[in-house]
Amino acid sequence: MNKNSALLGAAGDTLLTQALEGTPVASFVINKDHIVVHWNHACEMVTGTPAERIVGTNKSWKPFYPTERPTMADLVLDELTDEIPRYYRGKFHPSPVVEGAWEADDFFPHFPNGGKWLSFTAQLLKKEDGEVVGAIETLRDITDQKRSELQSRESLSLLNQIIDGCPVPMFVINEDHVITHWNKACESIIDKSSKDLVGTKDQWKPFYDHKRPVLADLLLNSETGKLAEYYKGIWNKSPLVEGGWEATDHFPNLQTGPKWLYFTAAPIRNATGHMIGAVETLQDVTAQKHYEQKLEHQAKHDALTQLPNRALFADRLNQAIAHAERDKTLLAVMFIDLDDFKTINDTLGHHAGDDLLVELSERIKNCIRVGDTVCRIGGDEFVVLLVSPESDGHVADVTQRIIDDIAEPINLGHENIHARCSIGVALYPEDGLTAPKLLMHADSAMYTAKAKGKGGFCFFTDEINQETHTRLQIEQGLYSALEQGDFELYYQPLFDLSSGKITGAEALLRWHHPEQGIILPGEFISIAEQIGLIVPIGDWVLKTALTEAQSWMAITNKPLRISVNVSARQFQNAEILKSFRETMHAYKKANLHIELEVTESIVMDDPERASKLLQKLKDQGAHLAMDDFGTGHSSLAYLRRFPFDMVKIDRSFVHDLGTNREAEAIVRAMLELGTALGMRMVAEGVETARQKEFLEMEGCHEVQGFLLSYPLEAEAFRTLLKENT
Repeated sequence: MNKNSALLGAAGDTLLTQALEGTPVASFVINKDHIVVHWNHACEMVTGTPAERIVGTNKSWKPFYPTERPTMADLVLDELTDEIPRYYRGKFHPSPVVEGAWEADDFFPHFPNGGKWLSFTAQLLKKEDGEVVGAIETLRDITDQKRSELQSRESLSLLNQIIDGCPVPMFVINEDHVITHWNKACESIIDKSSKDLVGTKDQWKPFYDHKRPVLADLLLNSETGKLAEYYKGIWNKSPLVEGGWEATDHFPNLQTGPKWLYFTAAPIRNATGHMIGAVETLQDVTAQKHYEQKLEHQAKHDALTQLPNRALFADRLNQAIAHAERDKTLLAVMFIDLDDFKTINDTLGHHAGDDLLVELSERIKNCIRVGDTVCRIGGDEFVVLLVSPESDGHVADVTQRIIDDIAEPINLGHENIHARCSIGVALYPEDGLTAPKLLMHADSAMYTAKAKGKGGFCFFTDEINQETHTRLQIEQGLYSALEQGDFELYYQPLFDLSSGKITGAEALLRWHHPEQGIILPGEFISIAEQIGLIVPIGDWVLKTALTEAQSWMAITNKPLRISVNVSARQFQNAEILKSFRETMHAYKKANLHIELEVTESIVMDDPERASKLLQKLKDQGAHLAMDDFGTGHSSLAYLRRFPFDMVKIDRSFVHDLGTNREAEAIVRAMLELGTALGMRMVAEGVETARQKEFLEMEGCHEVQGFLLSYPLEAEAFRTLLKENT
C-alpha cells in the first residue's frame, strides 16, 4: 500500500482507499487542515504531478495554477462558496447530482499538448455524525469535448456568417417552426429586421396580411399537397434539391413595394436523416415578370393601337362561342375595313395614317361594352366581338354607331380628315358555329357592303356565301392565269372620221379560263385590284401590247397609238409611273405612241394629286386620254387643268344619239369644249350609222364601236390594219 493509501487509511476505510486509488476518475482529498491526503493515479496522469510531491502538503493548487490560490475543494471546505465567482467567473454552478457539491471547469494552458480543459467537482467529506473531516475534488479531462464544442461554435459562427453574408435572401426555421436565421439579404428585400423575427413563428407576417403557412412551413409539416391551395398552380418540385419545392407568387403588400418573388424551400436533416428544419430562399423576379408580361402583351396585342391582335381575338371568340353554346345566347362578329385608307396614307404620310388608326381604334372601343372585344387584325382592318347582344337589331344599332363615329372629322396635321368604313356582320349560331366560319362570313359580308357603296354595312346571307365562293374561285384562278399565261389581248380599232383610217387600237384584256372559256374584264378586274394582282396584270398588258404592236409598224408607216387602260390602284398608288418608265425603256419605238386611258372618276377622286401625276406621265412621253368622260363630277371645271391629249365620250351618251335631244345637246357641248381646249375627241360605243353621222357633223375626231369593228385578236387586227391601209 502506497503512501496515499496509508495516510487515508489512517483516517478511514482501507477498502475506500483502494477504490479511490483504482478509479479512472482523477481525484484528490484534503483533510480539514487543507492537507492533501490522497492524490490518485488518475490525478497523476491528468496533472502530470506525482503524488509524492503533493500528498502531505497544503499545496493542492500548485499543479493547476502559477500562484497560490484556493482550489474548489478549499473553498467548499471553508464554506467560502461566495468566493467561487471571484475565482471561476461564471464557469461554476451547484452540482445537479450531489447536494452541497459545486462544479466548475477551467482551462490550464501549462498542461501538455497545448493545455487541457478540466471539469472539477468538490464536495465535503463528513463523519456519520456530520463532522466535516475534509473535502474531495474529482477532475475530468474535457479537452476533447471543449475542442469539439469550440469547433461546433466556430462552425455555427461560420455558418451564420455564410448565411448572413450570402447575397441570396433566405431564412431558416427549426422543427418547431421557429425562425433561427433571417439574413441581411432577406432584411433588404423584405425590409424586416432579423431582430424582430428570429426566435418567433412570424415568418408569414412580412409576406401576407393574415396568418398562413409559408412554403417552408408546408415542407416541414409534409403538407405539400396543399401547395395548389396556396399558390394557384405556380409551384413545382425543385429540380436541384432533393425533397425541395419551388413556387412563384405576387406580393402586393411588402413594405418595399409590390414584388414578384420566386422562392424555394429545402429540408434540413440531421445525421440520421430526420428533418430538423427547413431553409427558404427568395429571389426578386419582378423585372423578369414584367418583361414576360410585356412579351405576352406584345404577342397578343397590336403594337400600334394596343388592341388585341388576331391570336388573342381568336382565343376570346372561341371562349365566347363555348359560353354562347352553353347559355343559348347570340354572338355577333363585325369585320371593319376602312375605305380609301391607302389614299390617306399616301397623301399625308404613314405617320398620319398611324395617328388615324389609333384615333379610330379608340372610337370603335367607345361604341362597345366592357365585355365586348375590338381587335386590329392588320392594316386598316378591325374585328369586333359583341357578346350576348339583345338582338340582331341591337347589333345593327352598334354597327351604325361605329360607322357614324368613324365618319366624324379627325384633325391630322392641321387637316380635317373624314374617314369611312365598310362593315360586314356574321351572327352565331345562324352564320357559323366556329370562329373561322364567323370571321370568314363577316369578311365576306364586308366585301359585299363595300361593293354596294362605301360607308355602309351588310349582314351575311346565303347569297353572299355563294358570291364569296365564286369570288374565291376567281381569286385562285387569277393567280393561276398569271402563272400559266391564260390572259390574252384583243384590240378594238380607233377610226379617224374624216379619213376612215385606223389611227390606233385599244388593248382589251381577256381571260381564257380553262373551263369557263372567255371571261371579260368586268368579272375579274375589281377582284384583281382588291387582292393586289392588278399591278402585275397591268404590267403584262402594257408590255404585251407593245410587243405585239411592233409587228404593225411596217404596215402603217405612220404613228400608231396603242391605248392601255390604267386601273384605279395603278394610278392611286403611282405604280403606273414605274411600270410605264420600265416598259418604255425596253420597248420604245419611233412609230408607236403609248396612250394611257384614265377614267374620269379616278382623276376626280383627288384632282390636285391626279394633275401632278398626269404631268409626270406626260413628261415621260405618255399620251393621255380621259376615259368615260361625262360620268364624273365637276369634270368641266377641272378639264382644262389636266394635260390630256384626248377625251373619250362615254358610250352611255353615244347610245342615245339620234333618238334623244338632251343626249345630243350634251355630246355637242362636250365636242365643242374639247375642241376649244385643243384635245382630240373620241366617241366610244358607236353601234349605228345615225350615231356615226351625228358625230361626223359635230366635228368628232375619232370613233370606235361595233359598227366599225368588234375587238379582234392580234392577228385579226393585223389583217384589218393591212386592209384599211
